[in-house]
Amino acid sequence: MKKLILLVGGDYIRCALFTIIAVYAVTASPTGQFKFHWTLINGYLLSAYFVAHPLLMALVPKLTHHPFQLVSAASKSLHQTAGNHQSLTEIYHNALNPVISRDMLLAKNDYQDDLMGITVAFIIHGCLQLMAWPLVVIIGAWRSIHYLRQIWPR
Repeated sequence: MKKLILLVGGDYIRCALFTIIAVYAVTASPTGQFKFHWTLINGYLLSAYFVAHPLLMALVPKLTHHPFQLVSAASKSLHQTAGNHQSLTEIYHNALNPVISRDMLLAKNDYQDDLMGITVAFIIHGCLQLMAWPLVVIIGAWRSIHYLRQIWPR
């Protein structure tokens, strides 16, 4: 139960910014003034945010984590050249390098890779939120058909 609450709470936090941006884009006037009014699109977005997306994440928990890790070519090459096992002279040289040390470059590249991963996760969960209701219906129908086939033998 605690895991389900954390999962649903995480989904609300993860998709809040996307929902705010989408609702603003749908309801704002061309001058940029926000005046909320109910439309079919707003109803879909808000129902997907409050009901369908957490339900989708509860039905398919693998979707909560994006399946790939972004590592840039610069990070790969620095990991290969610097490596985890440096000698004392290499550590000393990296600390005294007047331009920028390899460790600082590596930290900067890893930070940029993490930001890119967060951005990709934001886009993936935004798309999942937009497709949440059809996916919940499809997964629910698939599981109910599978369940009925197990109950009723031929």
